[in-house]
Amino acid sequence: MNGLRMFGNAPVPFTVSWSGEADFYVADCPHARLRAICQSVAPGSGKPQFGKPHSQRQREAIARRLCDLSGRSLKNRTKVSLSHARVRSNGAEGPCIMQVEPLVHRECGARCIRFCPSLKRDIETGSLMVRQINRYRVQFAIRTRNTSRITSPATSPPTDRIVGHAKVELRSWADRDQAWLERAAG
Repeated sequence: MNGLRMFGNAPVPFTVSWSGEADFYVADCPHARLRAICQSVAPGSGKPQFGKPHSQRQREAIARRLCDLSGRSLKNRTKVSLSHARVRSNGAEGPCIMQVEPLVHRECGARCIRFCPSLKRDIETGSLMVRQINRYRVQFAIRTRNTSRITSPATSPPTDRIVGHAKVELRSWADRDQAWLERAAG
């Protein structure tokens, strides 16, 4: 887990916002290749804002297929979804799961549930789904610019449609559990 930021004894996910990254604006997003809601970039500045994903790093993790925790490539690795999302019957190609949480490596998923109080509670209540992902694709949410905290630089062309967050559309998966994740941690 070299390169993983820590806050005390807790690992800080790659996609987490930090308190020093509070400014939002609209600009070109290289990951969505469209105008998007962007955020100041200063990872490690201030305190981690657990539960608040950074707008660009969330899109980057999903678009570039990076682990939510480590920020490393998911290619040729066991991919895991830790999400509350349930199956939807209205997917473009039939039943699917749509989620905004980036995927993680199996061993990173084990680490996440060991350290994250929210995930621990969700496992206890049975609301968190652990899935091994076989097939998925990337989508981007299109929003209208209607929030006061989003501003556009003076040079921005006018637009009403911008990208918000990225989504993972799960197409094929196997339901797993905490014990399956923990076996990866050894």
